[in-house]
Amino acid sequence: MKYYIRRVQKAQHIILKVSLYFEIACAVTLIIALLIAFLNVPANLYSLYLDNGFELNDFIKKSFELVIGTELLKMFCRHDLDSVVEVLLFAIARQIVIEHLPIMESLIGIIAVAILFAIRRFLFVSHLDDLDHAEQKLVKDDYIHQKIAEAIAQYRKQAAATTLQEKAEQGVYTADPTEMGPE
Repeated sequence: MKYYIRRVQKAQHIILKVSLYFEIACAVTLIIALLIAFLNVPANLYSLYLDNGFELNDFIKKSFELVIGTELLKMFCRHDLDSVVEVLLFAIARQIVIEHLPIMESLIGIIAVAILFAIRRFLFVSHLDDLDHAEQKLVKDDYIHQKIAEAIAQYRKQAAATTLQEKAEQGVYTADPTEMGPE
């Protein structure tokens, strides 16, 4: 049974390595494609100038594709929920702005963007992805707990000293010169 479990774990490890290398290959391919697409931007800009802006829709479409590709590349690198939401936001925004959809499809796209913003705002905490931030928060919380414990201990000492001093004052009666009367 142990032999079988070890073989399965080894196979899972190999599959994980292959998938990581494949992801790196996809990212490198995407970088090359983005560089090639970006090389055409000055020519597209110049043709936009010569055509008096009639190709503006195509230029915006290509620009959105570059932005979405860049966000996709970030998603390959960062592996967090923020990246996924950003890629989806740009893709939906591109679809709404560029494609000139019918009103119902535009409304569905706007609702999708609103849902993504709500998810980003209310349903997930981006700090869960950031292990360094989580560790810093734990250290900060430990520091705060330690300072609170020290303050409570100091307060208890002061309270105990005050009660001891009050008890001592109550036990020893010293005469007040005003109570002594005329000499």
